[in-house]
Amino acid sequence: MSLVAASLLGLGLGVKHAFEPDHVAAVCTFVARGGTVGRAALSGALWGLGHGAVIVVGGGALIATGASVPAPLAAVLEGAVAVMLVGLGIAAIVAWRRQRGAVQPPPPPPGKRPLAVGLVHGAAGTAALTIFVASTIPARHAALAFVGVFGLASVLAMAFVAALMAWPLRSATQRSPKLAPRVQLVAGIASIAAGLVLAAEVLGGAPPS
Repeated sequence: MSLVAASLLGLGLGVKHAFEPDHVAAVCTFVARGGTVGRAALSGALWGLGHGAVIVVGGGALIATGASVPAPLAAVLEGAVAVMLVGLGIAAIVAWRRQRGAVQPPPPPPGKRPLAVGLVHGAAGTAALTIFVASTIPARHAALAFVGVFGLASVLAMAFVAALMAWPLRSATQRSPKLAPRVQLVAGIASIAAGLVLAAEVLGGAPPS
């Protein structure tokens, strides 16, 4: 596979990767906290930055050395993502309970949480990504280009996904302020559901989607 083809493949799969249900569920818990579309895009970009950093550094190192992640460790990392998704969902529901009937405060800046969530997601995805690259791209320089473009595409695509979710939500909550806490509740439930599905896949030995 040529360098250009590997880069285009990384671009396409990086964008597709950002739309996976567990990724969207995690970012949705941040978007549901409210704020501007730009703030939501920043949360998504921070998630993508954490995710991409681990993929580029970890995946690149594995490809360069020809090593691989042991299956038990990969399962543990996927399990950590499941636990994190459930935790994000619980945090969103707790915030919803606190805000019911109260005056909605201005949403805080994204902070480091989206970045940390992206780091965990990236670590869990490194094994599958490396196996894929190793099995389809024999040239090492092309494989490294794939990983680099994949990481960059994840950052840009997740920022777009977050902004895409925030735009209609912001419009709806401006028309009906009481809707905002309900959005946060739905986001929390969705995140818990995604975490439980992923946990069932890991415990069942099925490859996570």
